[in-house]
Amino acid sequence: MESIISKGITEIGEVAWNALSAGRPFQSYVWYRFGEAVMGADSHPTYAFLKHDGQLCAAASFWRVPNEPIPFEGQTVYHALESFLRRWPLLICRSPFSGTPGLILPPDPLREDTLKEITRLGRGLRREEKASLLIFDSLDSKTARTWPGAISYSYGIPGMILNTKANSFDEYIASLPNKEGRNIRHDLRRIEDQGISVTRHQTLSDEDRSAAERLYRMVEKRKGPERNPWVNPMLANIQLVNGTWLAAHNAAGELVGCVTEFEDNGMQMLTHLGLSETTQYVYFALLYESIRLGLEHGLHSYYWGAGTYAVKKRLGFLPIENDSIAIIL
Repeated sequence: MESIISKGITEIGEVAWNALSAGRPFQSYVWYRFGEAVMGADSHPTYAFLKHDGQLCAAASFWRVPNEPIPFEGQTVYHALESFLRRWPLLICRSPFSGTPGLILPPDPLREDTLKEITRLGRGLRREEKASLLIFDSLDSKTARTWPGAISYSYGIPGMILNTKANSFDEYIASLPNKEGRNIRHDLRRIEDQGISVTRHQTLSDEDRSAAERLYRMVEKRKGPERNPWVNPMLANIQLVNGTWLAAHNAAGELVGCVTEFEDNGMQMLTHLGLSETTQYVYFALLYESIRLGLEHGLHSYYWGAGTYAVKKRLGFLPIENDSIAIIL
């Protein structure tokens, strides 16, 4: 195999990249251009491409990450790890922000040799970037366990995905079991009774971004010390990927919740959920509006990440295996 190393996605070009990614969700040229704009110079990517018989057949996207959110309790450990990563960052193979691997692989019989070559290239890049660890994340458990020369680990918190054939919100409700459909209709009545409204925004002012991050940090603080450093720049660059910020207001017109919706190659992703503690049913108003928006855009796949499993399950979501990593020392 012949390898090609690139430091920016524009060096490859949109046509060649999209031909290789072949419509995979959150693997498009536009999505990676968004990732580069958001993560900036400190978290720059390196793309490794492989050719077989003169044709591009595989790609791996490695990101130098000195500010990876760290899910550890305890301020002492947290700050020690922060300092360590600023000096010796991680090198992570991923599609940015999406819970999907940064890998485009050929089918067998080339797959095993491709993984070995990507690992070899990754080790070289780790030394070049003075990184502490090389990590391949958002993998299924089998891939992580069988990764050549790696230590595997599973977080045990899989993402949740909904696949629906519905073409409207009413069709979607009708596709659910009767009990779940009744629960949604009840929620919609309560949302209306409380005067909760949700608006859609493709651009955000500085004030909007500050308010969105403030609500997000409230939720993040309730969950633990993990801190996402990319909230504001993701919102600032939302127009690059036709994203939508959903803002929930109470009857008095106060912002009481928000979430950001992204779409790529036919799949929706939700992120940056922000909620105040004062208004009931805001969460459901945002979720239902997200599904409604996706259906209006012709989407049939929805990835909403990990957590709140009971709620997502009753909405028809199922877990997917994307919570394992392969660590290369």
